[in-house]
Amino acid sequence: MKKFSKIFLLFVVIVALFAVFCTTCTCFATLKNHPVLLSSQYGKVLKDGVQKVELYATYHNKGLYAHDIKIVVKDKHNDKQLFEITPQEDSGYFPAVLLADFTGDGVDEIYIGIDSGGSGAFGYYYIYSLVNGSVETLFDYSTLPNNYSAQYVDNYKVAVTNSVDNVIFNIDISQRDRQYLDGLYNSNGTLSRPTSADVSAVNTVYPYFFSTRNRFNILVLRRITGLYNADSLGYVMEYMTYNGNSFETLYSTVSVNGYNK
Repeated sequence: MKKFSKIFLLFVVIVALFAVFCTTCTCFATLKNHPVLLSSQYGKVLKDGVQKVELYATYHNKGLYAHDIKIVVKDKHNDKQLFEITPQEDSGYFPAVLLADFTGDGVDEIYIGIDSGGSGAFGYYYIYSLVNGSVETLFDYSTLPNNYSAQYVDNYKVAVTNSVDNVIFNIDISQRDRQYLDGLYNSNGTLSRPTSADVSAVNTVYPYFFSTRNRFNILVLRRITGLYNADSLGYVMEYMTYNGNSFETLYSTVSVNGYNK
């Protein structure tokens, strides 16, 4: 009798586990074929009233890579869909939306950032305005021109040049290991041969609040790399604000990576 009870109990456990497995598979199949609501928030993205802004994506497997990312704007009171926005790059990791006033008119714009998942931590970034009753792209990371170049120069430095403003930033690389420097420089510190470094296209875009103007600006980062992609030297940092027509650079700086002694 005891043996029978144990067998019966084992059978019940197996059936329960199978039921949980089937339920999980069914739920996953449903998520796999339908958009998932990732976030929902309220803001004033039109001139009148308050709207609900929802972020959706579809996941084709159990990973974190999102497909078919879209933003849906609805009426707060009746849930009627007013706008649907699909970013040009609509797949990636960890999509996120921020409602913030980038223009200073008291109406929120819609910022979206998406991680590409590739090496170098690159992402896709857009800012949309609905203030005129239609979708207008105020910022598209892919259309921002790259006015920077980089070159190794004498005395163990990398010169980063802004060709528009004719400004040069010098990065001191004299603390790099001897083998690295010997591959580039003669014993007297002169460059052994012309060697280029690289300033990437837009890497990351961070919104930040500019308190004296009561609006949000953006900080655009570009990677500075040396002999290869993993040879990170620092970042070009462009502080940008909306001027009524487009985002323009307020000022730019270069941040450098430290090295272990």
